[in-house]
Amino acid sequence: AFYVSDADEPFVPVSLAWGKGEGLPNEEEIAKLVEHWNPASAEVEIMDPVDWDKNGQYKDIIDAVTKAGKGNDVRVYRIAKDKSRAEYFVVTRQGDGKSARLVGVKALAVES
Repeated sequence: AFYVSDADEPFVPVSLAWGKGEGLPNEEEIAKLVEHWNPASAEVEIMDPVDWDKNGQYKDIIDAVTKAGKGNDVRVYRIAKDKSRAEYFVVTRQGDGKSARLVGVKALAVES
């Protein structure tokens, strides 16, 4: 599947250690997990999957991520890379405690 933007980029799998083990990360926490160069000032937007996918074109992606999390919440994070590029992470939590992971997919978007 591809994320449709000025450059149609593929969704690629992601799996990030989530030692907090509960809930989903806030803006600064997700920026640290994806190794943003300045997590405290990163431009991060957190979206509900339904708001992100208003037309239902990514339903299969959201369903697959939901299944991976065995019913845990799914969140979409938009993390700006520069003025015209951003990465979208569609993730959920898998497991609990110190061995928990954030799993899902990400895609690069070019937005002019």
